[in-house]
Amino acid sequence: DRARGVRHAAGLDAMSCTGVILAGGGATRFGGRPKGLEMVAGARIIERVARALRMVTDELLLVANAPEAADWLPGVRTVADVRPGEGALGGLHAALACAEEASDVLVVAWDMPFVSAALLGVMRARGEEGDVDAVLPESDGSRRGVEPLCAWYSARCLPPITAALEAGDR
Repeated sequence: DRARGVRHAAGLDAMSCTGVILAGGGATRFGGRPKGLEMVAGARIIERVARALRMVTDELLLVANAPEAADWLPGVRTVADVRPGEGALGGLHAALACAEEASDVLVVAWDMPFVSAALLGVMRARGEEGDVDAVLPESDGSRRGVEPLCAWYSARCLPPITAALEAGDR
């Protein structure tokens, strides 16, 4: 199948990686409407993100606190933040804590309609080379210069993220 072909071509068959859609934020810039449920080029943003992640990951996980979130992507396991109220880092914590069998994660925020499977595959391949804990793309559009909510994270990141949250560092 096409998804398997993309994973194989990128050398992604060896390790387990969970594709995670982070559906968070207060939608303050969007009038309170859930951004990921908006349509772009004939599809909801969340569906576009899911399609890209399915091409290069072994399973999908949706991290969302909204009660109706389980209906957004039928058949996709949905979990809420393990540590509610911790912002984006809390969502990343939930992704790592709830991924199957402590797998690595490839996370994408649900408001990124143009993320490509090619970019995600490159990040996963680079991460699985084994000498890094995270792979984040650079972006001139980000205040930080990198995109932490479109990134690959090793399962090894869970303990330091937990420690940071426990110390009040979000």
